[in-house]
Amino acid sequence: MSRRLDAIETVVAVFNEAMAIQEIYLKKGKFKELSMSETHVLDAIDKVDFPSMTNVAKELHITVGTLTTAVKKIAEKGFLVKERSTKDQRVFLLKLTKKGHEALVVHENFHRELANIYKSAIPDERLDWVFDTLKKIKIDLESFKKELEAK
Repeated sequence: MSRRLDAIETVVAVFNEAMAIQEIYLKKGKFKELSMSETHVLDAIDKVDFPSMTNVAKELHITVGTLTTAVKKIAEKGFLVKERSTKDQRVFLLKLTKKGHEALVVHENFHRELANIYKSAIPDERLDWVFDTLKKIKIDLESFKKELEAK
C-alpha cells in the first residue's frame, strides 16, 4: 500500500476512533441515557442564534422530520423543551433545560480532552501545515457534499 493511502486510512481511523471514544465517554459519564446524536442536537441548539426547528435541522444537515423525532426523545429525557414562538405561532423554538446545559458541559469537556490529545501529537512547527491541510480537506468535503446533494 502506498504511503499516501496509508495516511488517508489513518485519518479515517483517527476519526472513527474519536467517535468510538465519544460513545464510551457518554456511556460511562453522568448522562448515560443520551446518545451521541442526541448530544449533537443539544450542541446545535446551543450554537444556533435562533433555535427554531428549521434552523437547528439546517445546522445538523438533517430534515425537520428527523429532528422532530429526536427532539421528542430528548425532551422526554428532560434535556430540552420545545416551545411555540411568541412572535410567530407557526414556529417552534428549542431550549435547553438545566440538565441539557449540564450535558453540554460534559460534551465540551470531552472535546477539550480530545483537543489536548491532538495538540500533544502535533509539534508547534507543524501546526500551521496541519491546520491548512485539514482546512483544505474540509472545504473539499463540503464541495463534494454539495455535489452529492445536487444529484
